[in-house]
Amino acid sequence: MFTQKKKDYYARVLGFKNTADFELFTKRFFFYLKKEPLTKNRIMSGFFILLNIQKHTLQNQHLINYDGIKNPHVKKYAKEILDLRTKGNGGQSIVKHLFENHRVKVSRGTIEKFYKQNGL
Repeated sequence: MFTQKKKDYYARVLGFKNTADFELFTKRFFFYLKKEPLTKNRIMSGFFILLNIQKHTLQNQHLINYDGIKNPHVKKYAKEILDLRTKGNGGQSIVKHLFENHRVKVSRGTIEKFYKQNGL
């Protein structure tokens, strides 16, 4: 129905973290609108589906996405990396912190890929 680029764009516009939630919304909304008759009230009340999916996404937000991350140190210190990023630290600062406190060497690019993948 949509290209991957369009799915990413629409997911971002509607406030979803990933395209899977957007696809779930479009399927549910499509089948909701498919029922007869189609009225303005039916369309407007269909947006409760959107709110329901967004609420479900916020509840599952504490899950960490490890897709494409092979580094065991990043997986071990994932929560600490994300906490440092939310405090405003950059990739180089996080690398320095991990080395000073845990004697672990992780590249800046891996750290940045990890926190961008998790929406920070």
